[in-house]
Order: sequence, then structure tokens, then C-alpha cells
Amino acid sequence: MLPMYAKKLRLVCLWILIVAITGAAGGALWSTGASKYAFPSGAVFAETGPDAHDNGDIQWFKDQMAISEKYIQEQTGIWGMSWGHFYTMAFLVLFALGALVVFVQRQRRTREILEIIRKEMQNGDSG
Repeated sequence: MLPMYAKKLRLVCLWILIVAITGAAGGALWSTGASKYAFPSGAVFAETGPDAHDNGDIQWFKDQMAISEKYIQEQTGIWGMSWGHFYTMAFLVLFALGALVVFVQRQRRTREILEIIRKEMQNGDSG
């Protein structure tokens, strides 16, 4: 039988999972603009497309924030990102992969050392 804290931990994890799934589904509806139309009327996509109001919204944002036209990026880098953002993300991915390789090597070396210690203890060797 599981201890009481393990049962509580399972319950908390289940609630976190439910909240995460609900949030992801709500975010997907909100990002497509479908949440306005999904619940009251049942017609999910009443607009002509997902980008129907984007240009007006962007212009409104620029007007509200007083963003000058000289600060608008005309040319994007790869995959719609700026080159600085792309290089930063590439560096972070390479760093994460390198950290993963170091972690795996450390685990292997730890396993080797523990195996050597186990064999020495079985044979009665002291060094």
C-alpha cells in the first residue's frame, strides 16, 4: 500500500496535468481566434481566416506604442526569426546537447566506478 504522501503526490500531479491540458487547449483556441465563437454559438471559425484582423491589430498596437516606421524590421532571417535570435537559439540548443552528452558520460563513468567497487568488495581486495 502506498504511503499517504505518495497518494497526495499522485493527486497533485493529476491536477497539474489536467490544468496543463486545459490551458493548452484554451491557448490553442485563443491563438486561432476561435474562442470568441466556439462557446456561445458553436460556429468555431466565423472569420474569413486566421489572419483576418491581424493587420489592423498590428497597426493599432504600433499606434498605441508610438512605434516609428524606422524600427520596423523589413527583412527577416531564417524561419521568420531575426538572425540574432536564430544564432542565440542555435547556441542554446548546442549547449543543451553538450550538457546532455556530459551527463551521459558522467553516468557511464559512475556506473563503471561502482562496478569496480562492487567487484573489489566481492573479492575482498582493499585497493
